[in-house]
Amino acid sequence: MSNSSTVSTQSRRSFFKMTAAGATMAIPGFALMNGPEIAFAESKPSINDGDVAVLQFLAAAELLESDLWEQYSELATNNPGYRNALQKIDESLPDYIRGNLEDERSHAAFINAFLVAAGKTPVNLDPFRTLPSVPVEGAKNIGRLTNLTNLTIDTGFYRRYRQAGNPDFGDTFPQIVKIINQPTVPTSESIRGEKLHAIAQTAAFHFAAIEQGGSSLYNSFMTKVTSLDVVAILASIGPMEVYHFAVFQTALEGIRKLEDHDGPNFPDIRENPNRGDIMPEPCTFQDKSLPVCSVIRPRNTNTAGAVAAATSLLNSGLFQGQSQAFFDAVVPLAEAADAASRN
Repeated sequence: MSNSSTVSTQSRRSFFKMTAAGATMAIPGFALMNGPEIAFAESKPSINDGDVAVLQFLAAAELLESDLWEQYSELATNNPGYRNALQKIDESLPDYIRGNLEDERSHAAFINAFLVAAGKTPVNLDPFRTLPSVPVEGAKNIGRLTNLTNLTIDTGFYRRYRQAGNPDFGDTFPQIVKIINQPTVPTSESIRGEKLHAIAQTAAFHFAAIEQGGSSLYNSFMTKVTSLDVVAILASIGPMEVYHFAVFQTALEGIRKLEDHDGPNFPDIRENPNRGDIMPEPCTFQDKSLPVCSVIRPRNTNTAGAVAAATSLLNSGLFQGQSQAFFDAVVPLAEAADAASRN
């Protein structure tokens, strides 16, 4: 998921209207998943309310990620024009997208199954699959959770990992390209040429933005959970988000300047003298008195937690067209996850 260091205060206030206490109540419009009882090989996992809150939010996050990656995968596989535009950036991008989808689906299924095994309530967002698919070749005509047709993408992550600053200490980073209200998938069959390539390049930045946010999100929860089983889940799934980010950040090295289109003013990264310098630079970590260290950043709750991640996704336009019931369902999950504590 994407984290933004410049979240709109007004949007944040309007989005998060409910209190963390509301997460323990029945949520109108929110469907609880009923599945078969799962028996652990040894003993039933024992997890507290904070662990449950963290896992429920992560289950919701992985379901949302699976939904958007499914849309990308359908088009990268079955829409020749879109697939070709992606391959002009990196010939393996369609394969990366399909592999990423498989990973995200497995994360959602595992976390929900673990919740069931622990006797807790898993998460089901199916009632909110109400958004339309794009009317182009390759896209299934089914309901979606997410909207990829009008996105604003924070591309500050590109410079953040190539510089020594850390958002947890107030550092900010300029956008490498301004992407405001742009589609990341074709919205009609008439879109071709440089316009379609611009959409693919916009999508490439979205791929990396989503996964760097997930990297920070899992990291932010590590100090909140108590069960060693849950620690193992976070420590094992979280690095996969980092793995995905590394792959998609590397793919950005194929971005080029485009001339004949009305979209973002892309830089020619292929001609950048620092091309290939993708290893995260050491930055301030934990305390300014300590030596700089190469780490995932941000990781603090206020910059990388559930509320920050959900607010960033809202501001990006990913949920444009969703019902108020959807927000009323997801908001308490985010607030309860951030409120989790070992104390």
